Amino acid sequence: MSFPQSDIREVRIRPTAEKRSSVPFSGLLTNKILNALPGEELTRLLPYLEPASFRIGEYIYELGQHVPVVYFPETVVISQLYYLEDGSSAGVSIVGNDGLLGLSAMLDVPRARYWAVATVGGNAFGMRVDELRREFMKGGVLQRLILSYANARMVQLAQRTVCNSRHRLEERLCTWLLMIQDRANSSNLPLTHEAISQLLGTRRAGVTNFCNVLRDNRVISYHRAMITILNREALEASACECYRRIK
Repeated sequence: MSFPQSDIREVRIRPTAEKRSSVPFSGLLTNKILNALPGEELTRLLPYLEPASFRIGEYIYELGQHVPVVYFPETVVISQLYYLEDGSSAGVSIVGNDGLLGLSAMLDVPRARYWAVATVGGNAFGMRVDELRREFMKGGVLQRLILSYANARMVQLAQRTVCNSRHRLEERLCTWLLMIQDRANSSNLPLTHEAISQLLGTRRAGVTNFCNVLRDNRVISYHRAMITILNREALEASACECYRRIK
């Protein structure tokens, strides 16, 4: 999925009366959908956008929950999860500043189809579903960008289904780390082996074993729930073909 190239934009938005957490808002607009809007369309949205912050591990939506607000991530990276009856889980998609969370609600499916949890804590802009849908129905660039992103999300869902069933854990882990880094815009990722195993739907021991291999080869380093990517080229070389297709 590609967007028109544009610089990071600075915006001034009224903060919400109740803060969700202490994550500061920088004032720079980095969400690729919002940042790709022409000035006139962005100006129409500004009165409806409210900043929100989410901590690592915080649930944003739960399965079946009514979704009144769509979020445009800025620095937060969100994983959509599905839990099985035995309590195990697997991630189905990753949402970051490349798009929006609440796409199904925007397209008139009002209840969450998955659990959504902040994998990397940070900021987002929230907008009520009815307000965004009204702007969407006007057509224009906003509508084209959201439809383009909807297509990209379907591609991601389909590719990850294939990936989970056909590729080795080592390849899937490398692909997943790259996807998180792309959306976090940082080489330092506050991730634990336990959280990674939950999102990849595998055992923690397998994640730890391969993280040790990557560390020994100086591809990553990790300590105190922080993974740092040292050699992105080597990580890409070890990732499965799904990363190139999704990207």
